[in-house]
Amino acid sequence: MKKLVTYRGKRIRLYTRNLTRNWGLVLSVPFFLGLVAYHYFVTYAFFKVNHDLKQWTIYVQPVLITLLFILLSIIFAWYVIKSSRLRDGFFMRRYKMQMLALYMFSTNMVNKKVIKTEGGSKEKVSFTKAYYRHKKSIDTFTFQTGTQFHNQVIGIGKTLGEMYIADLVNIKWEMGFISYDFLTDSIGKRLNFDEVAINDGKISLMKGVEWDFEGLPHMIITGGTGGGKTYFIYSLIRVFAQIGRIRIADPKKSDLSAFEDFPAFKGLVFDEKDDIIKLFEDMVKLMDQRYLYMRKQPNYTIGKNYCFYGMKPEFIILDELAAYVTTLKDFREQDLFWDAVRLLVLKARQAGMFLIFATQRPDTTTLPGSLRDNMLCKVSTGVLTDQGYDMTFPNSKNKTFINKEGIKGRGYIDVGTGVPIEFYSPFVPSNFDFIGYFKNMEKMTFTDVSNVEITPEAKKALEEVYNSVEEGEEFFRETQKSKVLKEQEKKKEKNMEKLMANAGISYKDSLKNS
Repeated sequence: MKKLVTYRGKRIRLYTRNLTRNWGLVLSVPFFLGLVAYHYFVTYAFFKVNHDLKQWTIYVQPVLITLLFILLSIIFAWYVIKSSRLRDGFFMRRYKMQMLALYMFSTNMVNKKVIKTEGGSKEKVSFTKAYYRHKKSIDTFTFQTGTQFHNQVIGIGKTLGEMYIADLVNIKWEMGFISYDFLTDSIGKRLNFDEVAINDGKISLMKGVEWDFEGLPHMIITGGTGGGKTYFIYSLIRVFAQIGRIRIADPKKSDLSAFEDFPAFKGLVFDEKDDIIKLFEDMVKLMDQRYLYMRKQPNYTIGKNYCFYGMKPEFIILDELAAYVTTLKDFREQDLFWDAVRLLVLKARQAGMFLIFATQRPDTTTLPGSLRDNMLCKVSTGVLTDQGYDMTFPNSKNKTFINKEGIKGRGYIDVGTGVPIEFYSPFVPSNFDFIGYFKNMEKMTFTDVSNVEITPEAKKALEEVYNSVEEGEEFFRETQKSKVLKEQEKKKEKNMEKLMANAGISYKDSLKNS
């Protein structure tokens, strides 16, 4: 049955507008008591025996002591409140309540009622019902619906996201109330460079944030110079190299082209225009060979991917896509490149081939919309314009994206579910030796399919394979999105179960009683 009482959090009231000040006064109480004790046992005792109260010098010490206690109380209260806010602790949550109270008061979300008194009448003012609750890393704001402020509260989510610089991850409706869940403390979930792990087709990019590259394939990374895009690519290279082979295309001949000097990447780095076109054409041929290789296996099963046959994945990283596209001067070059990319984006997943494109400008002249929509994992790093965010996350135009300048590697990520959240790419120490690390990297493993010939008969077989791939790919991706969202819900339930277990409450019993 339903709960008789539902706890929604702390009620937002008029006095909440001054919550920080009030807590500052509470923190000053020990100093006030100490001051009272000092004046009672020292000052009062002195004045009792000293009757010459006209001498001003006898007041100097008590006044100085009083001022000192007041100053110490102010410093102490400021330090406690400030440090707590920096740690996202108790007083940060009180500050958020105060912000909401000030917003509600300034937008006139108040109920006014005239009460008759003996002397006439007075106006009673109160906020419409609003609550704040913090649990784990989720802030929940709940508002009463069905009142004169109904239209305001059902559209307040975007405003709250802007106020608290937080990601709206869930909206819950119930009769009479609406709740908004915001994800907080994203920077606390940041991983170090060497903590990024890959397992069972998934990469842990942040605590609680995984990219299922096998189910939701291909990634596009956007970000300007100095935003941390290159360091993020380094993190991907490190984990990809543990399970498969990586090819790198760097048309600007910048940081990534230096990998050519590292033994593990010999012959796998391309920086000339024609070489990059040939790279993608060769990748289409490799995709054909890998599909034929799978088809020839004794255990060939329709719908199974490369892992089922014990094959190693292949990754293709293209940096500075926008710069490269501008070098394709004629239609022939453009067609050769985009035709190859289109085939890989739409068909390469099952064969275990994955694309990662990085660019500063994610508009349709750089990457056609149909291809961008099928590169399911989208990441931004650094500062982007509103247009840049709209291009990177085209299905999230109602979301508020906020730039935080000065934090390298900070941005947003949509792992393929259509829900962008704040993201911090893996942290790299300033003294980390990339050259030494990648230079000593072991040779990457791969599945050799070079002996698979693409004969006329094989081409016919490929047509059948690709027809089945095209028919099932869209359904598969939508299924994977739902699967990932369900897994995220399960993780929330597990966290809840741990919290209740610590409190001596059975999670299953709590569900039965709800």
